[in-house]
Amino acid sequence: MILSTALWAAIAAGVTGVVALWTNPSRRLNGALAVASLHVGFWLFGLHLLVAGGHGDFWLRTTAVLMALLPAHAWLVMDAVVYPGANWRERLPRCLGWLVFGILMFGVALSDFVISHHPDPSMRYWSTRYLLVMGGADLVFVALAFSKMQGVHGVRRMEFQLLLLGGAISALLVLLSVGVGVWLEEPVILELMPLAVVAVFIGTAWALTSRRVLDARHILSAVMERLTLVAGVVLIVWSVQQLAQQFVHVGTAYVLALASGLWFAAEMHPWLKSVFPRNSRLTQLRRAVFRVARKDLRPEAMENAFVRVIKDRTQTGRVAIMMSSRSRLVGGGVDLPIDQPVVKLLQSLRWLTPERLEREKSIEGRETLQAFLNEHHFAIVVTNVGPALSFAIGLDLPRTQRPFTHPEITQLLDVVGTIETALSRARYLKQTQQAEQLATVGMLGASIAHEIRNPLVSIKTFVQLLPDHYQEAVFRDKFFRLIGDEVGRIDRMTEQLLDLSSPRVLAASSVEVHTVLSSCVDLVASKAEDKGVKLITDFQAASDRVRTDPNAVKQVILNLCFNAIQAQEQKSGERWIRIETTKNNDYVEVAVIDNGPGIAQEVWAHLFQPFQTTKSSGFGLGLAICKDILSSLQASITADPPVNGRGATFRILLPCQPPTS
Repeated sequence: MILSTALWAAIAAGVTGVVALWTNPSRRLNGALAVASLHVGFWLFGLHLLVAGGHGDFWLRTTAVLMALLPAHAWLVMDAVVYPGANWRERLPRCLGWLVFGILMFGVALSDFVISHHPDPSMRYWSTRYLLVMGGADLVFVALAFSKMQGVHGVRRMEFQLLLLGGAISALLVLLSVGVGVWLEEPVILELMPLAVVAVFIGTAWALTSRRVLDARHILSAVMERLTLVAGVVLIVWSVQQLAQQFVHVGTAYVLALASGLWFAAEMHPWLKSVFPRNSRLTQLRRAVFRVARKDLRPEAMENAFVRVIKDRTQTGRVAIMMSSRSRLVGGGVDLPIDQPVVKLLQSLRWLTPERLEREKSIEGRETLQAFLNEHHFAIVVTNVGPALSFAIGLDLPRTQRPFTHPEITQLLDVVGTIETALSRARYLKQTQQAEQLATVGMLGASIAHEIRNPLVSIKTFVQLLPDHYQEAVFRDKFFRLIGDEVGRIDRMTEQLLDLSSPRVLAASSVEVHTVLSSCVDLVASKAEDKGVKLITDFQAASDRVRTDPNAVKQVILNLCFNAIQAQEQKSGERWIRIETTKNNDYVEVAVIDNGPGIAQEVWAHLFQPFQTTKSSGFGLGLAICKDILSSLQASITADPPVNGRGATFRILLPCQPPTS
C-alpha cells in the first residue's frame, strides 16, 4: 500500500474531528467540525486513492463531487456559529442552496467536463474548466459569508472570521496548487497540497475549539508579516550570492549572502510590524502599569490610577480590583468569603471568560462560575499566582463588544502580579506610616503631660486663693486672664496631639511653613528640655508659603527632632538642634541640624532604605517613611554626607507651588 501525503492528511483530518468532538461533545460547533473533518478526510482519502492508481477516473470524479459539497458543509459549520442553539433540521434549509450546487456538480462529475486529459497518468487531475467553476463558487461563498457576517457580533463574529479565513485559504491552496502543478507539470506540488490543506483545517479547528479566543485579523497580519519577511530575506540572500560569486569564492559569497539576509531581517522586522499592525488593545498596558507602580501614591489613589489605566487600555466601562481582606475577597462591588467554592475555582483556573466556559467541557463548577460572571457582568477575571487567592481583577465587556483574545489575556496575567505587589506595598507603607505616627505621638505623651501639668498647677493655685481674694478686682482680672490663657494652651496642645494621631489622607494645600515649624518646636520643647537639648530656630525664608500637607511635614520634623535628641543622649557638653529655613528657587528648604555624633559613612549610603537603624530599638522605618511621605507630596529629603566632628544635617525641599505636570 502506498502511503501518500494525502493518506496522512486524511488520517490527520479524522483525528482532528475526534479530538474536536471529545473536547466538548455538548457544543454544537464541535459536532459540526467533527462531521466536517470526516468530509475533508474522505476527500483526502479519495486523493490518496487517485494518486495510488487504479480506477483513476472514478476517484477523480468522486473527489470532484466531495470538493463540490465542501462549501455546503462549510456553510453548515458557519451556521452553527451564528445559531449555536439550532438543531440540524433548522440548519439544513439555510444551506439548501449549497446542497443543490453539490447535486448539480455531481451530475457534472459524471461527464468529461471534470477530467483533465493528460498523457502522464500522474498528471491526470481536475480540468481547468472545473477549477474555474469551483473558483467561482468559492467567490460566491465568500461574498455570501461576508454579507451574513454583518449581523453577527462579539465572539460569534470572531469565530465566523476564523472560519472564513480558514476556508478561503484552503480553497486558494487547492486551486493554486492544482493549477500551478498542472501548468509546471510537477507532481510534487500536487502531493504537497493535501498537507497544506489539512494544516490549515487543523489550525482552524483548534482555534474554534480551544479555550483561547483568537482574532483572525491578527493571525492574517502575522502570517503576512512573516511571509513578507521570508520572501525579502530569500530575495536578498539570492541576489547577494549571485552578485558576490562574480568577484569572490563561492564559500565567501555564501557567507556574505547569509550576513546580508540576517541584516535585512533585523532592519526590516520593526518596519514590517508597523506595516502589519496587530497590536491588541492591551499592548501598552504593561508600560502604563509600571509607570503607576513606580509612583509613591496612597493605596486609594494608586488603585484609582490602575483602574483608569486598565479602562483606557481595554476600553471597558468597569474594572473591579479585588484584594484579600480579613478572609474575604473584597473590591469593586464584590464581597466573597475566601472559602467560597467560586473563589477556589477561580484560583485553580487563573483566568476565566464566558468563552472558556462555553468551550471547555471539564470545568468543575461551571454553573457556579457562570452565575458569578453574570451577577457581576464580568467578561474576564484574572487572578494571582499563589497557594490561596488573594488578588483578582474583573473587567466587563469592552465597548467594541469583542471578547478578550488570548494575547490580551496573557497581557493581563503579566500585569496582575505587578498591580498586586504595588498595591500591597502601598497598603503596607500606609500601615507602617500610621504605626510610626502613633509611635511619635507616644514619644510626645510624656512631654505633653508635663506641659499640661504646669498650667493645671497655676489654675489650681488660683482656685485655692480665690475664696480669700475674690473681692479684689485686680486678682479677679488676673485670675480670669490666666484661666483663659492656660486653658487655651492646653486646648492647643491636645488638639495638636489628636491631629497627629488621627489617620488621614495626605492632601497638599497652601500653608505657611514657619507656623508649622513653630508648632513642632512647641511640641518637642519639653522633651528637649528634659534631655538637656537646646532648640534653636533660624527662619530666613523671605516667603514661607508652600504647597504641602501640614500634618505630614509636622510628623517628619518631629521624627527628625526626636532622632536628634536620642542621638545626643550619650553626648557630654553642649547639645542643640537648629531648624533653619531658606528660599531656594521654587522651593523652601528646611534644614534640621544637630551637634551629635553624626551619621556613619556605611549607614549614610542606605539611610533612607527600610530597616536601616543604629538604635537598640525600633525597625529602622522612620526615615524611609519620611521619604515616602514627602515623595507623595512632590517634596524630598536628603542628608548631608558625613563629616568628622559634625553632627547630622537633614534637608527638606518643599515646593512653593503645585508642579506643572
